Amino acid sequence: MLHKFNVSVLNDYSQRFARKVCDDFFLHNSSASGQHILNLTAIPQINLFVISSLYDKWKADAEAFKSPFFDFENAEVREALKQFMNVVSRNISVKREYLEPILGEATKDTLVLLIDPNSYFNEIFRNQTNFTVTAETIQQLRKYVRFNKIVPQALADSLSDRAFIYVNQAIEWSEQVIAQRASELDSIEQWVGAFSEKVPLDVASLLKKAARPEPPAPVIETPAAKSFFDTLAEETPVVQPVKIEETVVPKPIEVPKSVESFKSPVTLPTASRQTINDSAGNGLKESLNDRLRTEQSTVSDSYQKQPIASISQNIPLHQKFMFIHQLFSGSNSAYESAIAELEQAPDFATARSLISYKFASQYLWDMTGDTVGELLEIVKRRFGH
Repeated sequence: MLHKFNVSVLNDYSQRFARKVCDDFFLHNSSASGQHILNLTAIPQINLFVISSLYDKWKADAEAFKSPFFDFENAEVREALKQFMNVVSRNISVKREYLEPILGEATKDTLVLLIDPNSYFNEIFRNQTNFTVTAETIQQLRKYVRFNKIVPQALADSLSDRAFIYVNQAIEWSEQVIAQRASELDSIEQWVGAFSEKVPLDVASLLKKAARPEPPAPVIETPAAKSFFDTLAEETPVVQPVKIEETVVPKPIEVPKSVESFKSPVTLPTASRQTINDSAGNGLKESLNDRLRTEQSTVSDSYQKQPIASISQNIPLHQKFMFIHQLFSGSNSAYESAIAELEQAPDFATARSLISYKFASQYLWDMTGDTVGELLEIVKRRFGH
């Protein structure tokens, strides 16, 4: 995802660079051997990317050689095929019409890796199958990446004994390495001269220009006649507020202790009785309503936190439809497969990783969204969190 680059300019430069290199090399050679390619340009990273591309083609050819009519898993056959492919690899011979486009792609990848390593590694990881980055992939990067090689080295160290990590995790780790160890990245300026020996390189031309809005023209205020609405505040006479007398509620009549023995009723004014009754009644209603709301909230919260034995059986039908359409692009089979995988997770940490790094990457989820949050809450209950 080359967001920072002017892709057309980047492609044009890479093609012109590859053309110039091939012009110079094939002036005296009819084909390029492996050793020729390792020294093809003054930029080792370009040469290694060409070799890496040939390695991928070599592996693909080995797979294509296999036939369903023969047992290629037989130990003798496997050893013979390995020997054959090794001999082939030692006899690289590439004509110009095949080498030039590969060299152009290698040049483009080198420029992206050098100028914006985040874009390069993100693109590599997003293209991995099954949304996972294997330890083998990281080792291949270590073998063929020379510019900003601290990234694959750091990822290899972080993987330790893991066989793979999910794509989002690999991207997160690589971005952290680039941000935290920026001083160790390769200098762009150091290699501009090597590129320019073949084709002059202006790094700024490869990047998108940020659109800068023109500063607003200064507003010159001119005196103008005031509108009717502006004069209202000045001409409207000030009216003194009318003081409202507060209604004095008669105090309850206190009955002397000496009179209590007669137990004669005391009659209060009608207004006072009504005020007291309303006040008492409202206070009682508010108290009961607040108590009921609190109890209902407590019961609801307790229910939502109760552990469950199954994720699928605790997703109501309306919520299931919401998950299918908002999280799984309307695919019921994708939903069922994901829920089954979450059910089989051994613990909450594994289930959370599936959501955060596999499904979020596969279906482009917004991890801060309410729908993902609802799914995560159900998964938490499944594992007692």
